[in-house]
Amino acid sequence: MFLLFQAIFAWLAERLRDLFLWPINLVRDFPVRLARLLATLWRGVKGVVFFLPDLVNVRSVGGGNGRLSPYIQHKVGHFIDWLHQLLANLFDLIGGPEIAQFFMHLITKTTPLTGAEIAMMSSVLGSHALRYGEIRVAEGGLFNLIFKLNGNLAFATWHTINLPLNSDSQGYSHTRQNLPIVVHELTHVYQYEQIGTRYLGEAIYMLIKTKRDCYNYGGGSGLAAACSHGKKYCDFNREQQAKITQDYFYLRQAGYDTTPYEPFLQQARAGDL
Repeated sequence: MFLLFQAIFAWLAERLRDLFLWPINLVRDFPVRLARLLATLWRGVKGVVFFLPDLVNVRSVGGGNGRLSPYIQHKVGHFIDWLHQLLANLFDLIGGPEIAQFFMHLITKTTPLTGAEIAMMSSVLGSHALRYGEIRVAEGGLFNLIFKLNGNLAFATWHTINLPLNSDSQGYSHTRQNLPIVVHELTHVYQYEQIGTRYLGEAIYMLIKTKRDCYNYGGGSGLAAACSHGKKYCDFNREQQAKITQDYFYLRQAGYDTTPYEPFLQQARAGDL
C-alpha cells in the first residue's frame, strides 16, 4: 500500500511540475521565442519584396517557361518551409510545447534524467548545453501503443524523450539502457532548445520523405570528406545531426578515433544548427 501511495504522489508531483512550467517558460522564454518569430516574419517580408523582381529577372534571362517552372517550384518550397517555421514559432510563443507535454505526460510515466545521464550528455554537448532539470524520460503507459506502431523506435517531443520499456522481438533496443540512443534523443531536445519546435516538423518531414532512410551521413570517412568540402553540422538534416552525436559518443566510449567528428561537435556545441 505504501508503494502505491508513493507512486501516486510521485505522479501527482510530476503533473504539478508540468502545470507550473507553462507560465514559467512562457515568461522566461518569451524574448527568445519572440525574436525567432520576428526573424521569421522579416524573412517573409523580404521574400515578398524580392519575389516580383526575381521573377522578372528569371523570365528575361531564362527565356520562357523552361526556367520559370523550376523557379516557381523552388519558391513554393521556400514558402512552405517559411510557413512551417511561422506556425512553429507561434506555437512556441503561446507555450504550446508545455501545454502539449502536460497532456502527453498524463498517459505515461515520466522521470527526470539521472545524474549519470546528465554527466554523459554534458561530456558530449556541454554541462550548460541543456536545461537538464526540465528534461523528462517517458516510459510505458499508453505510449506502448505508439511503440507497437512505430517499430519500437524512441522519439523526442520538446523536453521529453520517449523510450520503450522493452526491446522488440528482434532484440533491437531503443530502451533507456541503450545510452547512445539516449544521446540521440537528447540531441533532439538540444535542437528544440536552440531553434524551437520547427526541429520536430523538419525531422518528421525527412523521416516521411526518405521512408526513414535519413540517418546515414557516411560515418567518419563521410564526415572527413564533408569537412574538406566545407560542409557544416547545420547542413545535415535533424536525424543525421542526432546520429552524428550518437555515434561520436559510442565511438569515444569504445575507445575509437573520433577525430573526424570533432569539428562538427564543436559546431553543435556552439549552437550552429
